[in-house]
Amino acid sequence: MRLFLDHKTHRIKLAYRKREEVAKMEHQSLYVIDNSSEDQTVKKYLTEWCQVSKQMDVATGYLEIGGLLDLDQSWQKLDKIRIILGNEMTKRTRNVIDSVVTAMLTRLKDSVDDEQEHNEFLIGVHAIVEAMKSGKIECRVYDTHRFHAKAYITYFRDDYKNRFISSMNLPDGYALVGSSNFTHAGLTRNIELNVQVGNEVAELQRWYEERWNEGTDITESVLKVIEMHSKEYSPYDVYLRSMFELFKSREETISEWENHESVVYKTLSQYQKDGYKSLVQIANHYSGAFLCDGVGLGKTFVGMMLIERFVKKERKNVVLIVPASARVSVWETTIKKYIPEILEGFFPFKIINHSDILLEKNENLMLQIAEQAEICIIDEAHHFRNRSSNRYRKLFEMMGTGCQKQMFMLTATPINNSFLDLQHLIELFTHRQDDYFASAPLGIHSLSGHFKRMESKLSAMTGTNVSDSMDISKDIFRADLLVNELVVQRSRAYVKRSLSNEEGEKVLFSQRQAPIVVNYSLRKSYGKLIDHFVDSFYRKDKRTGKSLPILALAVYSPYEESYYIGDPAKIDDMVSGRQQQIVNLIRQLLLKRFESSIEAFAETCIRIYARLRKFLNDYQDYGNKKQIDRLMNIQFDVSEYVDRFIIENIDTSVEDLEDDLPKYVWETEEHINVEDFDIRAMIDDTILDMEVLAEFIEDIMEFDSSNDDKIRELKRILREDPHVVGKKVIIFSEYRATAKYIYRELVKDGFEKIEETDGQSKGNRYDLVQRFAPYYNDKTSDDIEDEINILIATDVLAEGLNLQDASCLINYELHWNPVRLMQRVGRVDRRRNFQIEEKLLADHPEYRVDREKAFYWNFLPPVELEKLLSLYETVSKKTLRISKTFGIEGKKLLTPDDDYEALKEFNSQYEGETSSDEEMALAYQDLMAENLKYDDMVSSLPKKMHSGKEMPDNSGFFFCYELPTKRTDGKWTEGDGLYRWYFIKDGSDQVSEQVYDIWKLIQCTPDTNRVLVTTEELFAERRKIVESYIKKSYMRAIQAPLGIKIRLVTWMQLC
Repeated sequence: MRLFLDHKTHRIKLAYRKREEVAKMEHQSLYVIDNSSEDQTVKKYLTEWCQVSKQMDVATGYLEIGGLLDLDQSWQKLDKIRIILGNEMTKRTRNVIDSVVTAMLTRLKDSVDDEQEHNEFLIGVHAIVEAMKSGKIECRVYDTHRFHAKAYITYFRDDYKNRFISSMNLPDGYALVGSSNFTHAGLTRNIELNVQVGNEVAELQRWYEERWNEGTDITESVLKVIEMHSKEYSPYDVYLRSMFELFKSREETISEWENHESVVYKTLSQYQKDGYKSLVQIANHYSGAFLCDGVGLGKTFVGMMLIERFVKKERKNVVLIVPASARVSVWETTIKKYIPEILEGFFPFKIINHSDILLEKNENLMLQIAEQAEICIIDEAHHFRNRSSNRYRKLFEMMGTGCQKQMFMLTATPINNSFLDLQHLIELFTHRQDDYFASAPLGIHSLSGHFKRMESKLSAMTGTNVSDSMDISKDIFRADLLVNELVVQRSRAYVKRSLSNEEGEKVLFSQRQAPIVVNYSLRKSYGKLIDHFVDSFYRKDKRTGKSLPILALAVYSPYEESYYIGDPAKIDDMVSGRQQQIVNLIRQLLLKRFESSIEAFAETCIRIYARLRKFLNDYQDYGNKKQIDRLMNIQFDVSEYVDRFIIENIDTSVEDLEDDLPKYVWETEEHINVEDFDIRAMIDDTILDMEVLAEFIEDIMEFDSSNDDKIRELKRILREDPHVVGKKVIIFSEYRATAKYIYRELVKDGFEKIEETDGQSKGNRYDLVQRFAPYYNDKTSDDIEDEINILIATDVLAEGLNLQDASCLINYELHWNPVRLMQRVGRVDRRRNFQIEEKLLADHPEYRVDREKAFYWNFLPPVELEKLLSLYETVSKKTLRISKTFGIEGKKLLTPDDDYEALKEFNSQYEGETSSDEEMALAYQDLMAENLKYDDMVSSLPKKMHSGKEMPDNSGFFFCYELPTKRTDGKWTEGDGLYRWYFIKDGSDQVSEQVYDIWKLIQCTPDTNRVLVTTEELFAERRKIVESYIKKSYMRAIQAPLGIKIRLVTWMQLC
């Protein structure tokens, strides 16, 4: 030990003499330290003097952890280190001083974060923490005057100084004064100007003492910053931070305006606030966003929040496009209640109906909207899913005209029949640019190709389309990267749990009961008509024995191979294909309307018959005139009945585009070039079709409604079922003719307080809604003169309306589209209001029994059902999977005694089991409820945290990275990018991005023990594999330029 000290003393003496000699050689008393070489660094100078000094006083503008770490273990040989930081602000108010200290501490924090980038385990920092705790290191800020000093003053140890003879005049220490801050750069890299002070050091020591005594102690604050980085974080700490970063990146920070000025924002539940924030964020990035929460979950209020923000805060030109049925009853009423000034004052806001877009009188208005609208909000946006419709084409044109627009589309059912429905909606704001989503983070270079792959995947799994495969299609939909990027969608199950966490018992949803199957007999109702109808599906050609379709419908498809004899090059494939579709749709229409009611079936048969008869009359010269005359004589009574029926029952024009009888029934080829078509063959097939239809019509002419078993069952339910008697009930039918028929039959049988509405009903629809459901439409029974108890409606009332005064709903026919069924159910199974319920039950105590429940009836013909489903498959060439929706498994009707799994399938699809994303979101809500101030605290945490926990079956490393994304202004994110999770299993180089699976692995509680056994070398090797994976996948896909980097935020060893 003695030898070591002697050697060290000798080395320091030599260094001292060498510097003295250098000074003399330069004929000056200065010794310059400027970091110009390794021998001339401040770090080297201080390291040497730490060996023989008992104390060092530092005056610096900045303090970074690198300053102390650069001195490695040398600083630990000192008994005391005092650091005083300068305040360069001229003002001396307390706020200014506090802000200076905050800035100093922030810089210190950043320096520790930077250090951890190359010193993962912060080796050396723990000793600094302990020294500050013991008082060995102290820090103060000089806040009496402006302070800009940089100095390092040492005090020699007594035993060291005593080794020198007095004649050497060794000072009490040395000082370095100049420009170097106590940072890594100031001690090693920057070219600085520092000079050594020797003989006058005592004066400097006195100067420092005075400044020190005038300073404010900030040691505790500095210690807190460093401790935050050096502490051993628990697995729960890392789990909490990882969840926060993952979900925070999906949100937009709320401004003061929302919290203090917005009227609507304070009325929203948390899930609605989250939805609003996400929509704004998505639209800012992509110019379009979808809100696809389930029916009855308050999409209107999220839409209201968007309107208020863009109209009142941002003063943008906003257009709201809504279904006519919801304009007054939903939107205008809600706007008048919360933000009436935007309807009355000078605000850039306009509401139009879906149907207004095509009206000729609105042409100038549509042109103004196209040119000037900046924000477009569409309610029930799925009505614009059909790219071939005139309404879609007009909206597409409008969205691509004028200034850049942001689109917000609200719909519970973004896909109805095909994933292409969603593609067409997306194209409204991408303007059919196929590579619109090629950049980060999606990397989709062909939008059309993306959706084709989704369709192919569904077809490969089920062989059916979306509406027939809801369970499978929903899985594909939710798992899709593009959908997750553009769509905000929360299930009812998620919303219920979220609201329960937030509001407790005041959250009211009805308890939806299993659908009740209503048995009735088509045979009892239709008699021999059912045999004639079924037999028509199995016709055969008398000459060839070849199977014939139920109807050939030659006039609707003249380009069929058996009719067209002209030049094939003249055929327009689009026209030909559309004609084929029309024929199939008409055949399906016959089947559906047959099952609905005699009136609906009659209307369709008669309209088609009239159209075929017109063709026969127009072209009879090209056929067998005798045969045609004989047919018309035989069918004289039928033809007269058809004429009379049309005059009495069918309007001459169909202006409402939501009419239940599709326009294609009248869309036929009006001008046929007889040289290109085999008119004789077309006439022969038309005669056969008219014979089939005439047989149907003859049976219809003999129909007696008193034999209608279906309407008889409906009357029984309304009069006898205890769940219905004395309650409000809504009866849905797909067809206007059926709705009117039900209304007539019920009125004829003495039912009162009854009303019917459909797409062609006159009068104010909102008045009708208020008469049926006054309490949920800002009225009470006392305000209504002629209140309605039984409301019969087509699907014009199936969307967007609040009808939850009622708790009973009857589906009068087998609805062939479960998506539409969900819309219907959502009219009564909606979120209820605690105060409204109290008022309703106070006024109507008779509603109390079973008020908490919602009841549904589905009409099904049990005996004939299997045949109907078989006919549907014959007509549509696909298997109908809708059976699960109505509780039919293997075409067997379920009764209350049977297993209700199939019925539950619809409940599950409607309720929506919480998805993996939603399960995580609920867990995140719980975490934030348990850590209320976490979003404020997280800024004080290190940029990078790590821990470890025991996980025997899945050992490996979890990583959370911040990935760069490109902002709309072309700049790359920094600190606010995209957060992604990765997992690499021990013994494998495969990297997983399955967020839900990773979440299950890292989940933990505050009691979970920290277990960390990795070495720095093993960690570095696993991290390198993950970062290589990210660079080859994500970074390559987004084509990130040089200098744009990923950032590790948290990691956890599972061991």
